[in-house]
Amino acid sequence: MSELVNTIELSGFDPDGEPEIRMMSDGSAELWFNFMPPSFVEDPDAYGDFDRQLEAAIGVPVIWEDREVFLIAEPASDTIARLTDFIQNFRHDGKWLTPPAATQ
Repeated sequence: MSELVNTIELSGFDPDGEPEIRMMSDGSAELWFNFMPPSFVEDPDAYGDFDRQLEAAIGVPVIWEDREVFLIAEPASDTIARLTDFIQNFRHDGKWLTPPAATQ
Protein backbone atom coordinates (compact mmCIF):
# COMPACT_ATOMS: atom_id res chain seq x y z
CA MET A 1 0.00 0.00 0.00
CA SER A 2 1.31 3.39 -1.00
CA GLU A 3 1.83 6.07 1.65
CA LEU A 4 1.22 9.80 1.52
CA VAL A 5 4.38 11.80 0.77
CA ASN A 6 3.10 15.33 0.14
CA THR A 7 -0.15 17.27 -0.04
CA ILE A 8 -0.74 20.19 -2.40
CA GLU A 9 -3.72 22.34 -1.46
CA LEU A 10 -5.64 23.93 -4.33
CA SER A 11 -7.96 26.92 -4.39
CA GLY A 12 -10.58 28.45 -6.63
CA PHE A 13 -12.74 25.37 -7.23
CA ASP A 14 -15.17 25.27 -4.30
CA PRO A 15 -15.03 27.84 -1.50
CA ASP A 16 -16.87 25.46 0.87
CA GLY A 17 -14.20 22.78 0.53
CA GLU A 18 -11.19 23.12 -1.74
CA PRO A 19 -9.57 20.02 -3.30
CA GLU A 20 -6.05 18.76 -2.74
CA ILE A 21 -3.52 16.68 -4.62
CA ARG A 22 -1.94 13.88 -2.62
CA MET A 23 1.43 12.65 -3.84
CA MET A 24 2.01 9.01 -2.96
CA SER A 25 5.16 7.00 -2.28
CA ASP A 26 4.65 4.82 -5.38
CA GLY A 27 4.79 7.91 -7.64
CA SER A 28 1.03 8.11 -8.18
CA ALA A 29 -1.11 11.16 -7.44
CA GLU A 30 -4.61 11.37 -6.04
CA LEU A 31 -6.96 14.32 -6.48
CA TRP A 32 -9.29 14.60 -3.47
CA PHE A 33 -12.39 16.79 -3.35
CA ASN A 34 -14.49 17.64 -0.33
CA PHE A 35 -17.56 17.76 -2.56
CA MET A 36 -18.12 16.30 -6.03
CA PRO A 37 -20.01 17.89 -7.60
CA PRO A 38 -19.02 21.14 -5.87
CA SER A 39 -21.16 22.20 -2.91
CA PHE A 40 -23.01 24.90 -4.85
CA VAL A 41 -24.12 22.60 -7.72
CA GLU A 42 -27.68 21.32 -7.37
CA ASP A 43 -27.61 18.59 -10.05
CA PRO A 44 -25.72 15.55 -8.65
CA ASP A 45 -25.05 14.28 -12.20
CA ALA A 46 -23.72 17.59 -13.51
CA TYR A 47 -20.07 16.55 -13.37
CA GLY A 48 -20.59 13.02 -14.73
CA ASP A 49 -17.74 13.33 -17.23
CA PHE A 50 -15.29 15.12 -14.96
CA ASP A 51 -12.76 12.28 -15.18
CA ARG A 52 -12.66 12.71 -18.98
CA GLN A 53 -12.26 16.48 -18.57
CA LEU A 54 -9.33 15.85 -16.23
CA GLU A 55 -7.72 13.42 -18.70
CA ALA A 56 -8.04 15.92 -21.53
CA ALA A 57 -6.54 18.67 -19.42
CA ILE A 58 -3.57 16.76 -18.01
CA GLY A 59 -2.79 14.33 -20.82
CA VAL A 60 -2.61 11.10 -18.80
CA PRO A 61 -5.24 8.52 -17.76
CA VAL A 62 -7.42 9.31 -14.75
CA ILE A 63 -9.41 6.74 -12.77
CA TRP A 64 -12.48 7.94 -10.89
CA GLU A 65 -11.87 5.88 -7.72
CA ASP A 66 -14.64 7.17 -5.49
CA ARG A 67 -17.13 10.02 -5.61
CA GLU A 68 -14.53 12.55 -4.42
CA VAL A 69 -11.27 10.78 -5.38
CA PHE A 70 -9.48 10.62 -8.73
CA LEU A 71 -6.35 8.49 -9.22
CA ILE A 72 -3.50 9.35 -11.57
CA ALA A 73 -1.42 6.16 -11.53
CA GLU A 74 1.46 7.40 -13.66
CA PRO A 75 1.74 11.19 -13.70
CA ALA A 76 4.01 12.74 -16.34
CA SER A 77 6.59 15.36 -15.42
CA ASP A 78 4.10 18.18 -16.09
CA THR A 79 0.96 16.51 -14.73
CA ILE A 80 0.82 18.27 -11.36
CA ALA A 81 1.33 21.71 -12.92
CA ARG A 82 -1.35 21.01 -15.54
CA LEU A 83 -3.73 19.60 -12.93
CA THR A 84 -3.22 22.59 -10.64
CA ASP A 85 -3.86 24.99 -13.51
CA PHE A 86 -6.99 23.12 -14.59
CA ILE A 87 -8.54 22.97 -11.11
CA GLN A 88 -7.67 26.53 -10.09
CA ASN A 89 -9.00 27.96 -13.37
CA PHE A 90 -12.00 25.67 -13.83
CA ARG A 91 -15.13 27.52 -14.93
CA HIS A 92 -18.42 26.46 -13.37
CA ASP A 93 -20.47 28.44 -15.88
CA GLY A 94 -22.23 25.58 -17.61
CA LYS A 95 -19.77 25.14 -20.48
CA TRP A 96 -18.93 21.70 -19.12
CA LEU A 97 -22.44 20.57 -20.08
CA THR A 98 -21.40 20.45 -23.74
CA PRO A 99 -18.13 18.65 -24.49
CA PRO A 100 -15.69 20.80 -26.53
CA ALA A 101 -15.94 18.49 -29.58
CA ALA A 102 -19.70 19.05 -29.74
CA THR A 103 -19.34 22.85 -29.88
CA GLN A 104 -17.02 22.94 -32.89
